[in-house]
Amino acid sequence: MANVINVVGECSNVGKTTLIVGIIKELKSRGFSVGTIKHHSHKLDLDKKGKDTYKHREAGAEEVCITSEGRTAIFIERELNLEEVISLFKHKDFIIVEGYKNSNLKKIEVYNSKLSTKIITKKENLICVASDIELNIDNIKVIDRNDYKKLADIIIAFKEGVV
Repeated sequence: MANVINVVGECSNVGKTTLIVGIIKELKSRGFSVGTIKHHSHKLDLDKKGKDTYKHREAGAEEVCITSEGRTAIFIERELNLEEVISLFKHKDFIIVEGYKNSNLKKIEVYNSKLSTKIITKKENLICVASDIELNIDNIKVIDRNDYKKLADIIIAFKEGVV
């Protein structure tokens, strides 16, 4: 899965989402298609009681899809595992996963000097570290977390098997 990159951090608020947004914009500016997957640790409910899709689910439909001009949403009445969700995006040039820090996916770890205390990713799964300070990690690239061009270059090289 060379087109799947997992962005992780030791804790919340280290800058994962900001990093992902910057990488998405850079990859899109180069003509690539990008899908994202975000792990949410709380109960997720985007449907509203009384709406038609809610009534469909309440009646027992395991999957409900709603489409409108410019947007589609699918409600599935169970948590999908990461591989199932990735398969929904297989047509994308790149899939960026936020969270799922225990997955075996190759990762970019975000290090924030104000919040991070250590690198949590096993070296064999680490593509690089995106940091706000210089770090010395044996045989691991450390990139300025605001250098989205360089991060996109690394992601593209990873997809091509160069990294």
